[in-house]
Amino acid sequence: MESTAQPTLTQAWDANRSIQKSAAVRLFAATNSALYVTLMERHLDFGARRTETDLAIRLERDIAELGLTDQPSGLELLKLWAKHGWLHRVPDPVVASQNICHLTPEARSVLDYTRRLRREDSVATGGSINGVAAGLRRVAGQVTNDPHQLREEIEHQIEELDAELADLDAGRRRDPDLRAAEDEARAIAYQMEQILSDIGQYGSMLDRITTALLDDPNDSDLAYRDRQRQMFDDYEELLESPQSASYHAFTHMVQDPSQRARLVTDIQTVTDQLPGIDPGLRSVMDNFFGLVTEQMGEVGRIRQRCARRIRRFVASGTLEQSRGIARQLNDALATANELLSQSLADRRLGYEMPLAPAAITSNGRLAFEIRTPEPPAPAVVASGKANLDSFVSLAGQVDTVELTDAVNTAVEDGPVSLADMIDNLDQPFLAHVIVLWSWALRQPSDAAGATTVVRFASLEGEDRYIEVPALTFTEPIPTAEVDAL
Repeated sequence: MESTAQPTLTQAWDANRSIQKSAAVRLFAATNSALYVTLMERHLDFGARRTETDLAIRLERDIAELGLTDQPSGLELLKLWAKHGWLHRVPDPVVASQNICHLTPEARSVLDYTRRLRREDSVATGGSINGVAAGLRRVAGQVTNDPHQLREEIEHQIEELDAELADLDAGRRRDPDLRAAEDEARAIAYQMEQILSDIGQYGSMLDRITTALLDDPNDSDLAYRDRQRQMFDDYEELLESPQSASYHAFTHMVQDPSQRARLVTDIQTVTDQLPGIDPGLRSVMDNFFGLVTEQMGEVGRIRQRCARRIRRFVASGTLEQSRGIARQLNDALATANELLSQSLADRRLGYEMPLAPAAITSNGRLAFEIRTPEPPAPAVVASGKANLDSFVSLAGQVDTVELTDAVNTAVEDGPVSLADMIDNLDQPFLAHVIVLWSWALRQPSDAAGATTVVRFASLEGEDRYIEVPALTFTEPIPTAEVDAL
């Protein structure tokens, strides 16, 4: 029966095609792969960082020493590596005019694999079975729920330790199995070498998460929300990943002075007592903490870049959202102004209507509610001059074109009083009274305090009366068409 965990043929093909497009596979398949790996390992192995100028000179010297005349210059070679995703070229934070170069995690994985092939590394050694058995015994003791098995393992360890203490007290020392010890030390060195690459891989995962935030910042609000949601999902997945757990655990162990001192002592003892270890692996063990410090420093620099990208991403989103709201408000105001212009007139008057600036703007609908259901207080007699600006909302109820024509037609036969003009309308409403009143105030008049009462129709169906000054229309209402003649 086929296992459900086994990927289908299509899934395996898609996964391998994605790997085929990776920078690591491209480096393996490059025509000059051997030359590139040689130069990278010589100058940029284990996360080494060099200035672009110095590295270009080093590469040109090596190419000349190898007698290769068909290769590009050192600087062009660095640009080629960066183009294929094998090299990082970042500005130097100290000297702004130069770049710092270091290998990407994909290129470093190729160096690790090539080094293992060259050394013919193998874990299947004479002492490997003993290490496997001991390791399995420890793991089984940690996960088993059998009390008898746990007691048996603990008693076995106590017996071995008591026997070692007795021999030590008697001045005896068991002869160590150097072959098994060397095999185990070699396997540990392999693991230490892999740790250096995995720390860089953790930084690469951080960088990959925020690289997607560098896309076009002018995308839609929906696309921005999708990118933001994906960023948080990727970070949550990274925090729960084995790479994150191992990185933080390793960082805590390295920063513990007592554990670090013990580890340094053990490394020194192993390298001194086992001279048969491969020189490359010995170098990794001797320089382990220095190499780890460089890798952790690179992760710290990647975190700073990621923080700056996230800050720019969030700031651009906030700005874009503010612009979106501003655009919606501007569109709403423009639509309102257009509707107001169409409701007031089909052509423009020669002088402005008594309109006050809007006191409220809104995105969408305005909701009105009655907060106090009690009837309003009785009106009192007005004193002083009328302020027509308070009746600005009534101007939208008047067809100013028709009203203008009516006034100008009446003025052709001679001066017309404001009261007569109101009476001549078929069904004047308060809006007509206010508009005519405001127009009449602009006409030359010698009325001194005289008033008259006029009638207007109410929306409730009953006629109402209002006292207006004795103003007179003596000139036609100017229009934009008349002014243009």
